[in-house]
Amino acid sequence: MSLADLKRRYRWQCRRGASEVEVVLYGYLDHHFEQDSEANRALFPKLLECADVDMLEWFTARSEPQDLELRAYVRHILGLVSTPS
Repeated sequence: MSLADLKRRYRWQCRRGASEVEVVLYGYLDHHFEQDSEANRALFPKLLECADVDMLEWFTARSEPQDLELRAYVRHILGLVSTPS
Protein backbone atom coordinates (compact mmCIF):
# COMPACT_ATOMS: atom_id res chain seq x y z
CA MET A 1 0.00 0.00 0.00
CA SER A 2 1.34 3.45 -0.89
CA LEU A 3 2.03 6.14 1.69
CA ALA A 4 -0.82 8.20 0.22
CA ASP A 5 -3.22 5.27 0.69
CA LEU A 6 -2.02 4.75 4.26
CA LYS A 7 -2.49 8.43 5.05
CA ARG A 8 -6.06 8.33 3.70
CA ARG A 9 -6.81 5.29 5.84
CA TYR A 10 -5.24 6.80 8.95
CA ARG A 11 -6.88 10.19 8.44
CA TRP A 12 -10.29 8.67 9.13
CA GLN A 13 -8.94 6.83 12.17
CA CYS A 14 -7.53 10.10 13.59
CA ARG A 15 -11.06 11.42 14.17
CA ARG A 16 -11.45 11.39 17.94
CA GLY A 17 -13.66 12.74 20.68
CA ALA A 18 -10.95 14.97 22.12
CA SER A 19 -9.68 17.81 19.95
CA GLU A 20 -6.36 17.79 21.83
CA VAL A 21 -5.77 14.25 20.61
CA GLU A 22 -6.75 15.13 17.05
CA VAL A 23 -4.34 18.07 16.98
CA VAL A 24 -1.40 15.79 17.75
CA LEU A 25 -2.49 12.94 15.47
CA TYR A 26 -3.27 15.18 12.49
CA GLY A 27 -0.15 17.26 13.11
CA TYR A 28 2.01 14.17 12.86
CA LEU A 29 0.10 12.65 9.95
CA ASP A 30 0.03 15.86 7.89
CA HIS A 31 3.54 17.16 8.52
CA HIS A 32 5.80 14.30 9.61
CA PHE A 33 4.41 10.87 8.69
CA GLU A 34 5.87 10.65 5.19
CA GLN A 35 9.33 11.82 6.24
CA ASP A 36 9.51 9.63 9.34
CA SER A 37 11.29 6.29 9.36
CA GLU A 38 9.49 3.19 8.21
CA ALA A 39 9.78 1.77 11.73
CA ASN A 40 8.05 4.82 13.19
CA ARG A 41 5.36 4.83 10.50
CA ALA A 42 4.66 1.19 11.38
CA LEU A 43 3.89 2.21 14.98
CA PHE A 44 1.20 4.73 14.01
CA PRO A 45 -1.61 2.13 13.66
CA LYS A 46 -0.66 0.74 17.08
CA LEU A 47 -1.10 4.22 18.53
CA LEU A 48 -4.44 4.63 16.75
CA GLU A 49 -5.70 1.46 18.48
CA CYS A 50 -5.29 3.13 21.88
CA ALA A 51 -8.18 4.68 23.76
CA ASP A 52 -8.79 8.41 23.41
CA VAL A 53 -8.58 8.92 27.16
CA ASP A 54 -5.14 7.28 27.25
CA MET A 55 -3.84 9.37 24.36
CA LEU A 56 -5.18 12.52 25.99
CA GLU A 57 -3.24 11.68 29.15
CA TRP A 58 -0.08 10.97 27.15
CA PHE A 59 -0.31 13.99 24.88
CA THR A 60 -0.86 16.33 27.84
CA ALA A 61 2.07 14.79 29.78
CA ARG A 62 -0.12 13.52 32.60
CA SER A 63 1.10 9.96 32.09
CA GLU A 64 3.00 7.77 29.63
CA PRO A 65 2.28 4.46 27.93
CA GLN A 66 3.34 1.36 29.85
CA ASP A 67 4.59 -0.21 26.62
CA LEU A 68 8.18 1.04 26.24
CA GLU A 69 8.11 1.07 22.43
CA LEU A 70 4.88 3.07 22.42
CA ARG A 71 6.25 5.38 25.14
CA ALA A 72 9.27 6.22 22.98
CA TYR A 73 7.03 6.74 19.95
CA VAL A 74 4.68 9.09 21.82
CA ARG A 75 7.69 11.12 22.98
CA HIS A 76 8.95 11.18 19.38
CA ILE A 77 5.61 12.41 18.02
CA LEU A 78 5.25 15.06 20.70
CA GLY A 79 8.74 16.30 19.92
CA LEU A 80 7.88 16.60 16.25
CA VAL A 81 4.50 18.28 16.57
CA SER A 82 5.69 20.74 19.21
CA THR A 83 8.51 21.95 16.93
CA PRO A 84 7.52 24.35 14.13
CA SER A 85 7.75 22.73 10.68
